[in-house]
Amino acid sequence: MNRIKVAKTLCIALSISLLAGCSAAVEPAEPAEPTASSLMDRAIHDALPQNIQDAGELTVVTSGANPPWWVTTPGKTGEYTGAGAELMEAIAEVMGVDVTVATVPDISGAFAAISAERYAFGFFPYADSVGGPRERPGAEFVDVLQEVVPFLVEKGNPKNVTNMDELCDVTVAALANAATYKVAEAQAVKCREQGKDLTVLSVASVPDGVLALRSGRTDAFFTGGASLFYAAKESNGELEVVGDEFANGFAGQFMGALLPKDSELSDPLLASFQVLFDNGDYEKIMTKYGLDREIIEQPGINLYADWLVANPQ
Repeated sequence: MNRIKVAKTLCIALSISLLAGCSAAVEPAEPAEPTASSLMDRAIHDALPQNIQDAGELTVVTSGANPPWWVTTPGKTGEYTGAGAELMEAIAEVMGVDVTVATVPDISGAFAAISAERYAFGFFPYADSVGGPRERPGAEFVDVLQEVVPFLVEKGNPKNVTNMDELCDVTVAALANAATYKVAEAQAVKCREQGKDLTVLSVASVPDGVLALRSGRTDAFFTGGASLFYAAKESNGELEVVGDEFANGFAGQFMGALLPKDSELSDPLLASFQVLFDNGDYEKIMTKYGLDREIIEQPGINLYADWLVANPQ
C-alpha cells in the first residue's frame, strides 16, 4: 500500500520567519482511525503525538533529490522513489498513518521548519552531529546507518584528490549549509595558511554537485558515500569515488532522521525503525539500493555521541 503523498507547496525559506509565511493548501483532517496493515503496531501508533494520531498522517521533510535515497520521478515534481521513500512508506505502515513528503533545500531550512512544528521530522538522511565539533544546537537524531564521506571525481582522478587533509589547489563542491561544506571551508583556511588555495563551490543538491563535476566547474564533489557510489555507478565509467578509506572529517559518521531535542516523536520513530530491523525489511531495502556498506546492527538515538565517547577524537 502506497502511503506516501506529496506536499502541495515547496517551502524554500531558510529562516523561521520566512517559513511561517509558507503555507500548505491542505484542508484540516477529521480525527482518523489507523489504517489496517500487516506491519502496523498498535502500541507504536498509540505512542505517537496526539496531533499525528488525530490527523492520521505526518509530514517528513527532505532536502530534495539524493539518489539512491530520494530519486525524482520525471514529469512529476516532488514525487520520489528510492531507499528513503521506501523506508518512509514502511515506517508509515508500522505507525498506522500516512506520510506526506515535503522538500526544503538544506538541513538548516529543514531543521528550522521542524523546530517550528511545520513538519514532524526530517529524513535525507541527515548527518548526526550531537556531541561533535559541528553540533547543531537543539537537534537530535534517530540513526539508522553509518556513512563514509569521500569524493566523486572524473575517471582516473586527474587532480589526484586523495583526502581532505591534503586537499589544496583544486575546486571542491559541497552541499550548501551541510557539514561537508563547513569541513571544506575549514580546509580552505588551512590551505591559505600554507600559501595555497582551495575553492569551495556551494551546490543546492546532489544532482547539482554531479553536474558541476561533469561540466568542469569543480574538480571533486564531497558528500555522503551512498550518493557518490550511486552516481559513479550510473556514470558509464566516467566518474569514480576516491578517498573512502579516509575519515575526511567524518570519523564514525552516523546518519538518520532529524528531530528537535527530546521530541515526543523520537521514541515511536525509533521503535518503528526497530520493527523494520527485526523483520528484515530494513536490510532488504538497503540492499536493494546498494547500501550494504551503510547497514548497522541496531538503530539508536544520537549514536554519534556514543561513538565519540568510545572513540575520543
